[in-house]
Amino acid sequence: AQHRAGDAGCAFAGAAVLVAWADGTIDDKERAAVLKAAAEGHVAEGSAGHELLAGWLKQKPPAALFETWSAYTKAIAGPLDAAHRAGLRDELLGRAKRVAESAGAFLGLGSAVSSTEAAVLQKLEAAFA
Repeated sequence: AQHRAGDAGCAFAGAAVLVAWADGTIDDKERAAVLKAAAEGHVAEGSAGHELLAGWLKQKPPAALFETWSAYTKAIAGPLDAAHRAGLRDELLGRAKRVAESAGAFLGLGSAVSSTEAAVLQKLEAAFA
């Protein structure tokens, strides 16, 4: 079974938003990376999903977003065979990690991914377990 592009796009966008807000703020580089992840995930500009995403980029989404995202992701990944599920996971986590890396390390020192972003990435990966 294959996932539909729109379904996966919502999962990509939700994951990107969760990572972008991990440290409690979102900067222009993260915002641009989230929008890029959404476009790559087939979230069409002007669609209801894109409008919701735009709102989340202006104001931090509710704390329940992770639980909602996790349940949604499990619902679309569950019916997939192992290879497709792994592909979806890897693509989703790759895009989410690029969002985390987009802000860069402070003064170029240390990891480009903060500890709070790394923790969110681990939670996202756990949704595929």
